[in-house]
Amino acid sequence: MSTQPPETPQSAVGEVEETFCYGHPDTPTKLRCSRCDRPICGRCAIPASVGQHCPECVAEARKGQRSVKSALRATAPAVMTIIVINVAVFIAQNLVHGLTTDFASFPIAIANGEWWRLLTPMFLHSTGFIFHILMNMYVLYIFGPQVEEAFGTARFVVMYLVAGFFASAASYALGPCSVFGVGASGAIFGVVGVLLIFLYRRRSSQFVAGYLRQLLIFVGINAVLGFAIANIDMWAHAGGLLAGVMLGAGFDRGGSPQRTRTAQIVTTLGVIGLGLAFVAYRTATFASSCQPFG
Repeated sequence: MSTQPPETPQSAVGEVEETFCYGHPDTPTKLRCSRCDRPICGRCAIPASVGQHCPECVAEARKGQRSVKSALRATAPAVMTIIVINVAVFIAQNLVHGLTTDFASFPIAIANGEWWRLLTPMFLHSTGFIFHILMNMYVLYIFGPQVEEAFGTARFVVMYLVAGFFASAASYALGPCSVFGVGASGAIFGVVGVLLIFLYRRRSSQFVAGYLRQLLIFVGINAVLGFAIANIDMWAHAGGLLAGVMLGAGFDRGGSPQRTRTAQIVTTLGVIGLGLAFVAYRTATFASSCQPFG
């Protein structure tokens, strides 16, 4: 008679390392719903414009909708709300005297303690050039729903606001001393940066790779226009894009939901901290670097 070591129960093998599909508990998987982060197998995964979704998220997105296009827009309440806020503020700018100058980015005022100017400019636009708000809202309408659909409304709002703040901080730290700045483009470039990382990590798909190339061309064209056209705040654009790339890298992570949430919190605080460091440095050196205005 021969003896053999007791067989290890299947349930104990890879208990820590393996993840199982929420809909098919006996099926190991490395896929996750790109919206709610549920583990899903190939039978449950439903291709989306970016990534894949679980049946629950797809059902929720399609509820009460008559077409794929309206379903996509309905899953982006934050994007539509931000657009409405920007349009309402633009109308108010044209009606309320001094609103723009009181809330626009202005380095001299920021250095003197008007810190709100690091956040409010992302909701203001040039009143003398309507194409400014039209173009910004159009780009947000095109790319924003895809990011909100992929990460969820709450995360999208966090990324948008943090990228907008970082864009203002970069403009304040590295831009001219006495120039007013307005526009949502810094925050929108943050959205583009997040989408770049999201697509890059899924570039094995031919469709995604093609979309990624188009998005890179869009960024390149805007970079060229930034140098060719006067009165464009390239530091805000670059800062927003950098913030978006950092946020995308931190928010779009695999692993357990707990580790993913931790990475997202750490990334958010890190980007905010770096922006505050820019602000602190420029404020401390403002008198010497901008002597005529100190």
